[in-house]
Amino acid sequence: MSAVAPRAEDSEFRIVVSRKGKNRPKSRAKLQTSFNRPQEQSVERTEVCHHTATKQLQAAESELLQSAFFSECCEEFQPILVGVKRIICLGLGRFSECSIARYQLAFIRCLRDKANLGERVQFYDPVFSSSEVEILQSLAETVLQENVEGKYSTESDRTLFYLPHCPKQIVNNVLWKNWQQEHLTNVILLCNSFCSITNNHPRRFLEKSAGYILRATGVFREVPLRNNFRFTDIFNDTSLHYISTGVKLDDISWENTEEPSYDTEDLELITKEVVENLVFS
Repeated sequence: MSAVAPRAEDSEFRIVVSRKGKNRPKSRAKLQTSFNRPQEQSVERTEVCHHTATKQLQAAESELLQSAFFSECCEEFQPILVGVKRIICLGLGRFSECSIARYQLAFIRCLRDKANLGERVQFYDPVFSSSEVEILQSLAETVLQENVEGKYSTESDRTLFYLPHCPKQIVNNVLWKNWQQEHLTNVILLCNSFCSITNNHPRRFLEKSAGYILRATGVFREVPLRNNFRFTDIFNDTSLHYISTGVKLDDISWENTEEPSYDTEDLELITKEVVENLVFS
């Protein structure tokens, strides 16, 4: 019988909550740990011990730095990341509570340092607690304030977008915002595999919900992460996507660049409107 691969969500971790809230049931876990659209427009937030959360993050970073998985990633990614001036991370989730999000946070911080990018990572997730915002700021990172649903322009800066297991609409919005020849070549995406997205969904469905991903698959080179980390549910189905130097973009259609709109039933991301209506308890 083959051994079952360990999962980070099965590992033990503790958080410190206020006495007032210690008996509250832990609900809405999906919203607390991802950029996914909430099932209910309410979020329960607990007080986090900064010291404990920071120590847990440091332990995750130490483990990653010593892993063969991270060494392989650095060897393959560093040449591609040369010249990156900005790093934007969206949809990380509740890293003080979720071990998957914690390792994903550790990964981008370690990759930034190992690749000598020297830039603060810019984070946004509407489910961050105020404590998590303070922790990121205490680590000299930047927390963005506005939910633009992934519509960030690279302008003239080579930008790494780190979107760990984010909804495909977020990736699609990034591509739309930069669908110009002088901008698209500055986009590097570390996110769910384009190949998996296009192979696992009908084309007619993707044309509505991920049209720019469909158009990008023929332009971007995809470098899959070999999923050999100790936990198999953190970096699974993740790839680095970029446009190789010297690739001719003459055959790309730069027309028909309407802003994406999504059917409500297919919507996976937390929109600006939903954030405005969220009730935090």
